[in-house]
Amino acid sequence: MAASRECQDDDLFHSVTMTEEISWNQGYSEGLELNREKATEEGYNLGASKGLEIGMEVGFYAGYATQVMTIFRNETSKSRILKVCEAIITLANNFSDVDPMDEALTDNLRTIQGKFKQLTSLLGVQTDYVKESSNNSKGSSF
Repeated sequence: MAASRECQDDDLFHSVTMTEEISWNQGYSEGLELNREKATEEGYNLGASKGLEIGMEVGFYAGYATQVMTIFRNETSKSRILKVCEAIITLANNFSDVDPMDEALTDNLRTIQGKFKQLTSLLGVQTDYVKESSNNSKGSSF
């Protein structure tokens, strides 16, 4: 019975002296879990936002090239323009197959941008993709 009493006293003494460390470990674990959840949500939102921006840009280039192809479809003298349009559309269609962590993503985007500049040069127009910011409002500002 004395051994049992001594063990209880040691456990009580141990729990009192270790209260700070136990509390710190519990707070650390809870904070770590909350931060993981927050980081996951933040990363998801950032990825969706950046993906939307890139998708809109690539879609603009592909749509523009498709329209130009429709306009010059029957003109044989515009074969170079049509080839550049086909290249833009092909690159845009293959764009979704790229891993977001791969540097090929930015390389492919730059290639599409370069082809678009080539297309606008061949057409003799000055058209550029303008990124829309969610902070900018359309209309007059006072």
